[in-house]
Amino acid sequence: MSFADMSPWLRLDEALLAPLVKGQPTVHLRRKHPLYYQGDRPSAVYVVKEGRVCVTTYSKTGMEQQLYIAEQGALFGERACILSIPHFSSAVSIVDSTVYAISCGVFLERLEQNPELNQILMRILCRKNSMLIGRLLSQSSTVALQRIAQTLIDMAQEYGIETEDGLEISIRFSHQDVANLLHTSRVTVTKAFQSMTQAGILLRKDNRILVRDRERLVQLAAGTLSL
Repeated sequence: MSFADMSPWLRLDEALLAPLVKGQPTVHLRRKHPLYYQGDRPSAVYVVKEGRVCVTTYSKTGMEQQLYIAEQGALFGERACILSIPHFSSAVSIVDSTVYAISCGVFLERLEQNPELNQILMRILCRKNSMLIGRLLSQSSTVALQRIAQTLIDMAQEYGIETEDGLEISIRFSHQDVANLLHTSRVTVTKAFQSMTQAGILLRKDNRILVRDRERLVQLAAGTLSL
C-alpha cells in the first residue's frame, strides 16, 4: 500500500461530482463550525467547494480520532445517508469554508438516475477505505516517529512551498492536531518534532515549519533511519 493511500487529506477533482452538486445550495462555515455531530441523523451529504473540513470520531471515553480531512471536491457524510443511520463521526470546519449541501433525497435520486455518478461514488468509497485501512496498518505496524514523519511528508506534498530555507508547510497546525490525527499523545509529537529539528531535518522559523532534509524525512517514515 502506497503512502498516498495513507494520506488523511482527501482532495478530488471538482469536475467529478459536478452532476451531483449542480444547482445545489451552499453552506458557509466559519472556522471550527460543526456541520453535524456523531450520532446525528443525516439530512444531507456534503461536498467541499472551498476550505477544509475535519471528519472525526470519538470513543465512549471521549478519545478523539481524526479520520480524514475533506478538501476541495471531497464528498463526506454519504455513509449515513446511504444506510439511513446516524452519523458515526462529526464534521467540523478547520478554516472558513463553503460546502455544497445535497439533501439525502436529492443525493439518492441522482445516484439512481446517473450510473456514471454511481461509479464515481464507488471509486470515492474505495479510496476512503484504502486510506483508512492504510492508516490502521500504519498505526499497528510502525512506531510513532515514522507516522509523524509520514504526516509531515503528506503535509509537504499538499501544502509545500519552496523557499530558500527549505520546503515550507504553508498551513498552520499544532502538535495536538497531529496527535489527534495519529491517535498518539501531544508529548510524543512534541518530542518527535524536537528530535527532527535537532537533527536538521526540520526548521522552525517565525512560527513556520520548514522541511530542510526531505531525503532523511522519507527515510524516517520508512523506518530506515533512526534519531
